[in-house]
Amino acid sequence: MSFFRKTRSAATPKVAYFSMEYAFDAQIPNYAGGLGVLAADMMHSVADMGYPAVGVGLIYHQSEESDKKFHPEYFMKKLPNTVKVQIEDRQVTVGAWQYDVQTKDGNTMPVYFLTTFCGDNAEYDRDITKYLYPSTGYHRIAQEAILGIGGVKMLKDLGIASIEYYHLNEGHAAFSTLEILKEHNWDDEAVKSITRFTTHTPVPAGHDKFDYELAYQVLGDQLPWHIRELATQNQLSMTDLALNLSGRTNGVSKKHQLVCFDMFPGHSFEGITNGVHLTRWAAPATAACLDKHLPKWRKDPSVLNDAATKIPMKAIQEMRYANKERLLNWVNDNPNFFHFEDDLKKTDLLEMDRLTIVFARRFVPYKRPLLLFRDLERLKRIGNKKIQIVFAGHCHPDDYFCNNKKESLRNFAQQLRGSVKIAVVPDYNIDIADKLVSGANIWLNNPIPPREASGTSGMKAALNGALNLSVLDGWWIEGLKRKKRAGWGFGETIDPNWSDDERDDAHANELYECLEKAVDLFTKRPDEWLENVAQSMTLAGHFNTHRVIEEYDEKMWRE
Repeated sequence: MSFFRKTRSAATPKVAYFSMEYAFDAQIPNYAGGLGVLAADMMHSVADMGYPAVGVGLIYHQSEESDKKFHPEYFMKKLPNTVKVQIEDRQVTVGAWQYDVQTKDGNTMPVYFLTTFCGDNAEYDRDITKYLYPSTGYHRIAQEAILGIGGVKMLKDLGIASIEYYHLNEGHAAFSTLEILKEHNWDDEAVKSITRFTTHTPVPAGHDKFDYELAYQVLGDQLPWHIRELATQNQLSMTDLALNLSGRTNGVSKKHQLVCFDMFPGHSFEGITNGVHLTRWAAPATAACLDKHLPKWRKDPSVLNDAATKIPMKAIQEMRYANKERLLNWVNDNPNFFHFEDDLKKTDLLEMDRLTIVFARRFVPYKRPLLLFRDLERLKRIGNKKIQIVFAGHCHPDDYFCNNKKESLRNFAQQLRGSVKIAVVPDYNIDIADKLVSGANIWLNNPIPPREASGTSGMKAALNGALNLSVLDGWWIEGLKRKKRAGWGFGETIDPNWSDDERDDAHANELYECLEKAVDLFTKRPDEWLENVAQSMTLAGHFNTHRVIEEYDEKMWRE
């Protein structure tokens, strides 16, 4: 793998990367899930590699009250620059904060966070950037105008005039094309030549659409005369707007590339599979092991391709023990993670010698969080006194589906008590994810295919020595093809005549068959299990964001 060297100063970036979310720190409230985690990982790799780029996003203050609002000054510096964005008939002031992504080598890469929480704005305009993903269409479209239009204006005000490519990380930033159109005399082809777009989800709800009445109310004559040609006739589709004004577009796995062809006929897509920033997601014991046996891994992630041959099995065993102990100690120190805390016994706590399965992600229908419990008696037979399961996910108080599934987990924990242990972490953020991805023996993922565009949590788990047990969708199709011993795949078959129940029954049956193999291997052939762990770790040699940045440079950030 080759790497970039700085060819420009930090003030002369080539790429401006726009994203609604960045998950740099669990205490900075500007991410909701994987989109933000990936964006932050990408920016960390950009900084490591000295690539000439900047990031653009929004910062969300959450409250007007000093003791409740988010204080960005603890994490970044306020800039004196302001720009104006027209919302209805008002000129809304947009301020900026600069967050510097730093590396141990001294490289820095700025991300500019925009805000309408400025003194001269009325409260209703200050509230445009109050929360990430506001529930009303009005605030949502206004917020995306601040990101897109305001972002392009802010870069210009900062004196950053060297941008060759504006990269839109999802459709939220598509309004940037309106400002770029204006700067280029409404020349679509000129905009396409400098705009790039990544789409991340096959799920329709992930693609923002706005009624044109609302769009004209908020944006007025900032919308070009041919907006219905660019963003579809009936509603303003942010994804279509981005697609029609971007010269190059990519999906986030090889499978997702094919899904995109079906979803958006007439458009071409690259297939650039996501990755993770390795030094960010390697647990302390993992990092120490790699530092000793693969000392170049921090700068050249491709050396992990040799993990299975260069790292002694004894070292991997010690690393895995430390990672798992760290997770189990944390879970066991929190009685509220168990559903019978009022009657919690020592025998209910997690044990080091049990196969530890982790399911950590949003509890939404297509991710099928309870598929593992489809046949409770079979699960009990397979895992009796051999497995334990840790679930993690945050539920909004008004999210009926999520809260209902959490209540079902409480019932399952009671029914399986004494046989299969269950712990439920009531939240999920990047700090919690760090413990879970490093301590799991098996990382479980069972969405309805083909709705998993890529997924990255399984990559983090593999880096730390977990085996993946996943539906064959997204990145895992490629991962399992690369390393057959890195885990198990199921759910590839879908009969179009199946009902939802028939599909889930079939996939659950395949899941149990895989789980039987995993339990047998873990309990009866530990040396072979450890060899598989080493094979799993080698996947990080490919599924990392350094490689993603290189692919973007080769396939996206060029004419």
